[in-house]
Amino acid sequence: MAEPNRVPAQALIQQMQLGTVPWWMPQIYKQLIALRQVDFDYFVYATDFTPLGVSATTSNNITISGDADFCILSAVLVETDTLNTTFLANSPLLFMLTDTGSGRDLANTPIHADNWFGTAQEPKYWDVPKIIRRNSVFRVTAQNLEATARNVRVAFHGFKIFPYSQ
Repeated sequence: MAEPNRVPAQALIQQMQLGTVPWWMPQIYKQLIALRQVDFDYFVYATDFTPLGVSATTSNNITISGDADFCILSAVLVETDTLNTTFLANSPLLFMLTDTGSGRDLANTPIHADNWFGTAQEPKYWDVPKIIRRNSVFRVTAQNLEATARNVRVAFHGFKIFPYSQ
């Protein structure tokens, strides 16, 4: 099986330091970067469901800070028992992701964790990066389909897009 065609975050950071804008960057940001009106830095927003109860559905809000928009490139999920002593390989979890700033769900129904998240060793790169506006909320709703409590931690890797600074 062929290796997936992925660009590691470090390579993206190096491209940006050299002034090269990645292909996936929305056109408006490309223009603003070329005009030196915005700048961006690698960043991670995360939330924990510790524990995610037996057959529970829980929502957590991630507040996007007012200093920058956030562009999600990939997502990671780590799942352990409630004592944090054993990593769990099976993820009987559904997730619904909502950009409350725009009022948009990212799917029409909750979908399995494997559709959104990879692992720390193999992150799930999203087919299309998602930009969440500053001063908004990104809601993550997790549903445990199993009658076993678990600790679930999710992280969204990407870039903060700042007004340009000298």
